[in-house]
Amino acid sequence: MEIQSQLTDHQPSGADARFLADDTFQVKILFSSDDPKALGKTFSCSLQDLSKSAIQISSEQPLTVKSVLDLSISLKDSRQKFFVTGDINSCKPGSGVAHTIGIQLKNRSGTPTDLENWKTLLKNIK
Repeated sequence: MEIQSQLTDHQPSGADARFLADDTFQVKILFSSDDPKALGKTFSCSLQDLSKSAIQISSEQPLTVKSVLDLSISLKDSRQKFFVTGDINSCKPGSGVAHTIGIQLKNRSGTPTDLENWKTLLKNIK
């Protein structure tokens, strides 16, 4: 995957640098407060943009806002797989059947994640 910096004028001062991305990965839903039937569902999606604290994906599968997801992200450039947890903070219809989904990354008590390694990787991209 090729990652390129995209710092825009409308980005607030002090906000995380955002990077464009174009890769696919698997998402597995471990918890959804609004849709218990989604538990355990796995699907493919496209990674659109990312930062140290959030990612934006495109998926044919709509996701419920406020759902908690565990994600496994494989970045080709780093040859690493990152296990992270995130909250769905937006899900908007996109072009065709795809949905654009915003996910805020976080630590989750009792669940080991690679969030610190993820932040270190993105901090070192210039």
